[in-house]
Amino acid sequence: MVTNVSFAEESSSDPERRLNAFGLSTEMVHTAFRPGLTHARNRSPLALRNAAGNDVYQDTMEQFSQILTPKGWRLVYVDHQPRLLHPDGIMCFTISSAKYVADADHRRKPRTGRKGPATRMSLAGPSQPADLTLDLPELANVEATLPASALNAPLWLLDYERTELGLNLELSQPAGMTPSGMVTEWGPGRILIRSLDLDGDLSVFETPDDGDDDFDVPVTPRS
Repeated sequence: MVTNVSFAEESSSDPERRLNAFGLSTEMVHTAFRPGLTHARNRSPLALRNAAGNDVYQDTMEQFSQILTPKGWRLVYVDHQPRLLHPDGIMCFTISSAKYVADADHRRKPRTGRKGPATRMSLAGPSQPADLTLDLPELANVEATLPASALNAPLWLLDYERTELGLNLELSQPAGMTPSGMVTEWGPGRILIRSLDLDGDLSVFETPDDGDDDFDVPVTPRS
């Protein structure tokens, strides 16, 4: 007899234990996100439209690198997309803003902003040969080619969404994208992480930008 496991049962099944299996924890995730959120919250009304979203993305990736590099993780770039690679190559992840993250309505799945070819290439499993380099603070300006096995690490997205109190968070594997590049389908086993609550006005995140979108800049030749 086949037993059907609901999303609620699967995703809520001891998320801390499942994070720990990757060498992660809720406390670590909150610690990594908090400085960027504080930085973004302190932006003035004169800041550029995407400044707050970029604060969260850049500061949080830096915080994760500082926390995880001593534990053997490596910051790598796959087709220019930064990812944190597990020491044993069992997974890698990057962060992404999205809508419907850990939504109480389980029929609604996260929907990210537009992603580039690096994410699409990782949907179906191991990547094809790509530009993969190592980036460590102590090796600034030095590129080191990583073993080909690093390309086989499954990609997970640590999705975050602004709420009135802070952020909703979940760690999930992207499984499908729209033609325009938004991730809307996810693999089994989404890990819902306890939300990060903050005090203060979080309206700066109304139009978050996680730094992984494609940009088309029109160029007009001079006459």
